[in-house]
Amino acid sequence: MKAMTEKFVSYEKEGHIVKITLNRPDKLNALNKDMVDSLYTAWQEFEQDKDARVAVITGEGKAFSAGVDIMNPTPVVRSVPGIGVEVTKPIIAAVNGHCVGVGLVIAFMADIRIASEDAIFMYPEAKLGITGGMGSLLAQTIPLGIALEMLLVGDGISAQRGYEIGLANHVVPNGTVLKEAMQMAEKIANNAPLPVQALKKLARDTNIMQSTGVGMLVTSAISESADSQEGIQAFREKRKPVFIGK
Repeated sequence: MKAMTEKFVSYEKEGHIVKITLNRPDKLNALNKDMVDSLYTAWQEFEQDKDARVAVITGEGKAFSAGVDIMNPTPVVRSVPGIGVEVTKPIIAAVNGHCVGVGLVIAFMADIRIASEDAIFMYPEAKLGITGGMGSLLAQTIPLGIALEMLLVGDGISAQRGYEIGLANHVVPNGTVLKEAMQMAEKIANNAPLPVQALKKLARDTNIMQSTGVGMLVTSAISESADSQEGIQAFREKRKPVFIGK
């Protein structure tokens, strides 16, 4: 097991799974400069580690993240996977308690979101008279009208409502969200990493398949990989495949 702790952010790796924890519970994991820098480092570490296949991000204590620290505001874009730093591997957000502002952005830029029953999703920038604009990308995850309601009104929604609109994949009892997220991460980590990463890439940019030949190049390379042959052979032999990411 590999563990790395920077100020307010912990990074733990066990097997092929990385767990990133926002660890400033006395401030409801509101992001300050140290947290932003540490998150950027964590995403880079995850992306560059060839043995890491899935990341789970969660918050310590009673909140996932209350957003940017209003008392000590700092640019936060570097903390967001897919916006401030490229992450081609799957990310699961285990959302506990309040998920606000940039916390919500981090959650919806993850690929899968599992929410505890007490989770609250909120993007209050319009109420505060500010915006960094990143919240607009919420419309890529949920229907446009509902996204605009959340962005323009600024009120919070419950975990159940989040599930109904497709923001949360699952809602689970309080205290179990990290366990559920890690179980899903294990299932993903057991799959072949090349098609997992390719499917994430293609799903996030459907134009790749629709208007270019990149999609075919990506998938044809996978079909010729050692993992592809191993998966087929393991199926024939009725055993668990051993994937190596090549």
